[in-house]
Amino acid sequence: MTDYLTDIPSRQQEEGRIVANWLRRIRDVLREGPPHLFVRALEHAGLNPADVDSTQNLSQDHLDVVSEFIREQIPDLTLRMLKSSDLLDLGLMGYAALSAGTVGNAIKIMLRYQELTSDRFTDQSSIEEGILSIWPVPRWQHISHLRNIAEDCLVGNWRIFEVLLGPDADLRGASAHFAFPEPGYSDTYYEVFKPCSVEFNAEKTELKVPEEWLALPVASANIVMSSVTAAVCERLLGPGPSNRMDTPRAVRRLLLSRPRKRMLRLEEAADELLMSTAQLRKRLYRAKTSYKSIVLETRMGLARHYLESTPLSIQEIAFLLDYSQAGPFSRAFKNYYGFSPRDARLAG
Repeated sequence: MTDYLTDIPSRQQEEGRIVANWLRRIRDVLREGPPHLFVRALEHAGLNPADVDSTQNLSQDHLDVVSEFIREQIPDLTLRMLKSSDLLDLGLMGYAALSAGTVGNAIKIMLRYQELTSDRFTDQSSIEEGILSIWPVPRWQHISHLRNIAEDCLVGNWRIFEVLLGPDADLRGASAHFAFPEPGYSDTYYEVFKPCSVEFNAEKTELKVPEEWLALPVASANIVMSSVTAAVCERLLGPGPSNRMDTPRAVRRLLLSRPRKRMLRLEEAADELLMSTAQLRKRLYRAKTSYKSIVLETRMGLARHYLESTPLSIQEIAFLLDYSQAGPFSRAFKNYYGFSPRDARLAG
């Protein structure tokens, strides 16, 4: 077995990376705000700027404290932060969503594992008369933050739809409803949700989108997919060489850039890499590997990251890696590593 993997992060480390991403988003929002506000907020949470860069020992609690401190001076912080976000902020879960094939499958993943992005509420959803509705259910200890939780839930999910559908999608037909009066910074609401309609003093806080959107393919050819692929390559393969990319690495990057698509045959991979089949085979042979080995390494490497860093089920991981069922995936995983996917999850 060729071991090209970097250290696999634990669930806690993955949470730390996601929290660090959100803290950086906040820092970006504050670049033109009150001087030193971000540093003061970090200090209030017992952190310093170096902690954000290292991603170590960060938790959702830290993010909650920092956000609440800053919102006292910048009440529309959550709206502005989420509007600038992308799926890369969610680490491997973002990659999993982009690998899901359709918008509906991606949304299922994001809703099911929403606890990775917030410990203050859970998302609930239903479909009635051709409309998907998503709304927050606050956890009891955060019941006093209903308005901000509403912003977090609705803007966050709206942004996910924007990214999944791509910049050229027609987003008309959606609506955002808030069960509280229009705030003084409502202009930010209308800007963030454009072209989605916005209603205040509604009977219920919820985001409504057409059910037909769920059948649409994920717009994985856009620049966000490129960024996520680069990040996953970095996590799976380690830092790339400063000069021209070596052939095995180029093959792995190609495979990672095609989430939830049929695995390329050798001839197809060679065509994508602008070389003949014989050239690709020869270059891989010189690197003491083969195309078949790299395909297996890449799938198993991503599988282990999913198992140890995310709450995705074994069935879901098998689906994301283009296995028809969990059984063949589990057998391939055990043959490769010597232990089962279940054992890998328990160890993680």
